[in-house]
Amino acid sequence: MAKEPIAWVDSPVFTKERQILTGQTLQVPGLRMYGHHSTAHAIAALDSHYHRNCFEFTYLVHGNVRFSVGGHSYPLSGGDLFVTLPDEVHDTGAIPMSLHQMYWFQLEDSDPDNFLFMAPDVARELLRLLRRLPTRVIKLDAEETTELLTRVFQLFQSGEPVSRMQGTHLLGYFLYHVVECAEIPRFLITPDIGRAIDYIFQHLSENLPMEELARIALLSESRFKQKFKMEMGTSPRDFVNFHKVEAAKNLLLEGHSVTDVAMELSFSSSNYFSSVFRRYTSFSPTQYAQSMVGANQLSPDNKDYLADEIEKDTKRKEKSL
Repeated sequence: MAKEPIAWVDSPVFTKERQILTGQTLQVPGLRMYGHHSTAHAIAALDSHYHRNCFEFTYLVHGNVRFSVGGHSYPLSGGDLFVTLPDEVHDTGAIPMSLHQMYWFQLEDSDPDNFLFMAPDVARELLRLLRRLPTRVIKLDAEETTELLTRVFQLFQSGEPVSRMQGTHLLGYFLYHVVECAEIPRFLITPDIGRAIDYIFQHLSENLPMEELARIALLSESRFKQKFKMEMGTSPRDFVNFHKVEAAKNLLLEGHSVTDVAMELSFSSSNYFSSVFRRYTSFSPTQYAQSMVGANQLSPDNKDYLADEIEKDTKRKEKSL
């Protein structure tokens, strides 16, 4: 039986990877929370949830994650802003969140008379524009947006009254910028980076050294890495590994062994493949296959095959202890 969506309310958090500022620190009318998350490994999937009377804006600084709303999946990469409307149920579709960095915040829409220190008529108009955004995924300038949202976080974190007002005004500017950008079709991938991306997908089973990709793009290796990250929001190596792992998932579900998948995708060893797979999914390849067996998402033949492989893998580990 599917779980009921959770009415999610964030609590204050301050760890190395995750910082969440809530109302007691923020003291900004209409701003429920403001958070920052940065991780070099995958984390657990987000359960199905919603934010009562709140918009949520999630900006991906770098990495690749996927959100789901109403049965539709939205893949995001660095530079993408993802918007959910008040009370709109969303999750990550039971998929762990791959390594990423992001900022996110929630805005209450229930009281325009007390919203970001704005005059009520101005607040009502801005909220109207936000409710009518033509798309929920908006491509923004990565460098400029990251700098702005980092500055806003730092200002709110200080807790000083002047800093609070500065942060609030910058956040208001950002929201109007979002409204503007949502109306503009964006095609930010240049032909040279586009050629490299096409080559990656056509040769995903190969080793794909950076010098080869730079040659395809007709750029120096250093300029290629810099430009790729600027346009795609992630490094070329992370982009390649992420999509190799996505391909590996399909091969594992087709019944291929971990060793065969590692060889098929040109990893140097099955151990290195397992390490990369875990980094992007939070599971080892064997654990991933086992979870799919348990979820009844395989054909009977592949389920039996993978169950045998899992049993063999377990016995091999027991012998090595």
